[in-house]
Amino acid sequence: MSSLSPTSPVFQCEKDGRRHAYRFPWRNFTDLLQHRASERQDQPAVIFRDVDSGARTETTYAELDALTGRLASTLHHNHGIYPGDRVALALSNTLEIPLLTLALFRLGATSVPLDLKRDVPDRKRYKVSDAGVKLVCALPEAVEEEQEVLPDVPVVATTDLLATASGSPADLEADWAEDAASQQATNVVLYTSGTTGNPKGALLTRQSLASNAHGIIRWLEFDETDRLSLVLPLHHVNSTVFSLTMMMTGGTLILNSRYSTHAFWPVLVEERATASSIVPTIMHDLLSLEPKPPVDELGHVRKIMIGSAPVPSGAACRFVDTFGVRLVQGYGTTEVSLRVTGVPPGLEDRTYRHLLEANSIGRELACNNLRIDGDPAEGELGEILVRGPVVSGGYLNQPDATDEAFGGGWFRTGDIGCWKNHDGERYYFIHGRAKEIIIKGGVNISPIAVENALVEAVDDVEAAYVVGLPSERFGEDVCAAIVLKADVADVERRSREIRDLAADGGIDALSSYEAPAEIVPIQPEALPKTSTGKVQRSVLRDTLANRVTG
Repeated sequence: MSSLSPTSPVFQCEKDGRRHAYRFPWRNFTDLLQHRASERQDQPAVIFRDVDSGARTETTYAELDALTGRLASTLHHNHGIYPGDRVALALSNTLEIPLLTLALFRLGATSVPLDLKRDVPDRKRYKVSDAGVKLVCALPEAVEEEQEVLPDVPVVATTDLLATASGSPADLEADWAEDAASQQATNVVLYTSGTTGNPKGALLTRQSLASNAHGIIRWLEFDETDRLSLVLPLHHVNSTVFSLTMMMTGGTLILNSRYSTHAFWPVLVEERATASSIVPTIMHDLLSLEPKPPVDELGHVRKIMIGSAPVPSGAACRFVDTFGVRLVQGYGTTEVSLRVTGVPPGLEDRTYRHLLEANSIGRELACNNLRIDGDPAEGELGEILVRGPVVSGGYLNQPDATDEAFGGGWFRTGDIGCWKNHDGERYYFIHGRAKEIIIKGGVNISPIAVENALVEAVDDVEAAYVVGLPSERFGEDVCAAIVLKADVADVERRSREIRDLAADGGIDALSSYEAPAEIVPIQPEALPKTSTGKVQRSVLRDTLANRVTG
């Protein structure tokens, strides 16, 4: 388990010179859901949209409270789930995930979401064993397969759970919710993708989840009128915490069965959504989509949040110009329960555009502090550090990794960034992962800066991904994988032309020294990605190394 304690300095932060502490406004999650059921019983809490079949399911707050209460009772009485027990969810984006997650919250138990797209049998067995899972929930058609993969753990069909959900709501959480230690009890174990070896299980607590959701609510000015459309997987921290923001504000969550380029805008229009959350690959998809929706149909969409991977500023500006909807960039990691910075969505146009073009990740949010390691001067690079109640409880069963990343009162993100003042406010900027920064002849080169320069300067380049490869002369040199537009006939020849142009200093914002020594064309489907669309640079680096040396 984590070596952190509820009194560790990593859980503290300061605002306006005063120590800041976050307290969940309700006694527990049962109290939250009961309040919502009482205040807005007939309002939709969750709308589920199956983008393949077209099916639509609406669950009101009254139904959500009753159903999650009965599910909690069934999990406890029929399956022996108690506070602190861990239950794996082997589910894709379905209505059952928020229902079961909230039921487990009400029990004080822990959800362990699995990634059905990327979790091969060995990885699935590792996660279930590492987390000490007591029960696995799966769709009925997958129960037999899950039992074969996980023979040592009971597997139950979601249909059986829902069919037997009855009796009085189990309110075990009420027995321990007021205890100080319960704030640090783990509600969700989310496994982070490691570059090598097995993934690490981040222990997201009630304090870290709720305080991060609170910071997001204040940042984005969410209220009960918001209708948030989610397309990202529910095993990811983004959808997990954004779902909680709607429960805490009394808004409506629109849950898509999966991300679909062609269904993205129609769902937002039909459901009168006010916001959504995407990653950069989705931004690129939507920019390439034809036909595009008329801008006058999107007037109810107040903002679209973007993050989880580097955001190319040029494409972001084109998105805003094309759709007339503000992209709002934020930054964070699984270990800090999602977002710790964000660009304020209500900035006046000139300031917003300046920050969009400058690719800022925004200002510090309400329940955390940020600083650059070593406290360098404005514009100087260093590792981004985070402290505050949003910080998770460390890594499951990995005390050494926990001490290395969470020790010393600040969580070490592994990301390199800087701060700059604008209109008297401190804004942050990210330059890449510490392990991804390219050191060529002793000079630090930002992969993101090279990527942005290539995409902005060369019309034929749809996307670029830059890594460092071993170099006998420089130690490391710059290598780029580029996705060229579909109408480029000879991709190999065009790639060489772009490489030579960059080497001759012909690309704005890119010096000859920073120019890629090798440029390799690649098809979008060949890019190694996570389930949220983030390119896996460590895998890409190996692929490029083989192609360059081969």
